[in-house]
Amino acid sequence: MRRLRAFFRESFGISLRRVVDLPQEELFCLTENGLLYGSATALKRPFLVQSAIDDFIASDDKGYFLLGYWGHGINSYAFYYSRIDEWSHIFFRLAYGGVYMDDAEAARDVREFLSNYFAFEPELKLKAKSLTAIDSMYSGDYSIKLLDGRLVSIKESLYHKADFKGKFGHLIQG
Repeated sequence: MRRLRAFFRESFGISLRRVVDLPQEELFCLTENGLLYGSATALKRPFLVQSAIDDFIASDDKGYFLLGYWGHGINSYAFYYSRIDEWSHIFFRLAYGGVYMDDAEAARDVREFLSNYFAFEPELKLKAKSLTAIDSMYSGDYSIKLLDGRLVSIKESLYHKADFKGKFGHLIQG
């Protein structure tokens, strides 16, 4: 994890620990470069590409956790944060690094996205029974089941404008 923490700090200008809560379970390195880590469940089947999102949503592998940087080709690189737990299915595949990308702009977007999401999540947990949050390479699909049974959803990426409170705050008010 040392390489991933250093990569995160150097790339996004913020400490990984300041943004993301890591699980208590042991995480395993999934790549030779030491930049992608996952739980034992993720080690068996890492969901990494766009075509795996439906399988990820359908999965009931509680304890699935994936975090880090991975990519293929010349422009399909991303920073990942994915988890499946009792409350959520979260698949964040945030574009970063690729030959056609402005890395400084993308770094700012990743930092703001993760910081804003994790600042909003505790408030959301007080109002929601469950969350499915997909934001993958500029495509988004968010579905929140509220405590009162209402379902709130949007089908848009929040990657470039990660205003979770502004987007959902008024929708989740009881």
